[in-house]
Amino acid sequence: MNETTAYKLSIGVSLGVIATGVHSLYCHYVEARFQNCLRLLRRKIRKNWKQNPNIERLDVVCENTLPLSEYPDIKFFVKVIASKKFAVPKLRRPADLDPFDKNVCAKIYIESLSETHALLYNKFPLVPSHVLVVTKEMESQMSLINRHDFYAALKVMKALDCLVFFNGGAAAGASQKHKHLQAIPYNSFPNHSIPLNALIEATEQSSGFVGGLKFQTIEPFKFRHVLCKFERNFLSDLSCWNIEKQAKVLENVYMECLRRLNNNGLQLAYNFILTKRWLFVVLRKCEVALNMVKINAVGFTGSFAVRSDEEYKFIRNQDPFNVLQSVTFPT
Repeated sequence: MNETTAYKLSIGVSLGVIATGVHSLYCHYVEARFQNCLRLLRRKIRKNWKQNPNIERLDVVCENTLPLSEYPDIKFFVKVIASKKFAVPKLRRPADLDPFDKNVCAKIYIESLSETHALLYNKFPLVPSHVLVVTKEMESQMSLINRHDFYAALKVMKALDCLVFFNGGAAAGASQKHKHLQAIPYNSFPNHSIPLNALIEATEQSSGFVGGLKFQTIEPFKFRHVLCKFERNFLSDLSCWNIEKQAKVLENVYMECLRRLNNNGLQLAYNFILTKRWLFVVLRKCEVALNMVKINAVGFTGSFAVRSDEEYKFIRNQDPFNVLQSVTFPT
């Protein structure tokens, strides 16, 4: 190797090292901006929720637990709430009015999440910082959840430390036709833990993960459902560089759950719940349990919200499994 060739080679190596360093700095910069945006979003949600006068905050009249007959150490949660949401409105809006239209929802608007989705406050929240991930353009609530929905939902999950749920159809508890996912923080549950987590752990199956995923059912649930567990690092290391990939994986997992339930075409209403550790899908045949209590996706987390003393007295004497089984299809 002559002197000229060696010199050119050293210059090339140096430029390569510089380029690698510049790229690394750029990646760190972009990721820092992404994480900072999520922190600002979290502060914005919590601060403005307390100050926004357009949110109809509920009053918790009573809270209690419901023991499970087969698993006495695991308790579901029930609370009686009083809110204007359950009052008959004096003025009824037109049937064709879209409450999530950008010209209608300005007072509960938080910010844009992507080109396709916006974040809104739930005007009638179940818990503090209860928010909605809404498509900017009108899409049906009975359309499939796609990677764009998951991308927006993942940003909210990372910012707010929350679970995301979806009520697919009136029989599953959907009250609006415009496509929207909902998010509620983990700290709204007793001990910041979802009762269903304990049930999943108590009925853990021995089969291992394949490709970081494990499809299974929850043994005590005698109705049609599918649970997909994630390996622990799947959603814990969410960054701007892998969020799109994770959204695509979640879309595939969701579609596989529907396939296993023979509901690819969404012939049946269903509920969907997404946490950091698992994705859960259950088919629904009706909204009202035992002709008394309305159940949406949150009920399958192990938390019931009732709106009267009569409903509370009724449900506290029921086995939670029977409540859920009454609104689902038996296996």
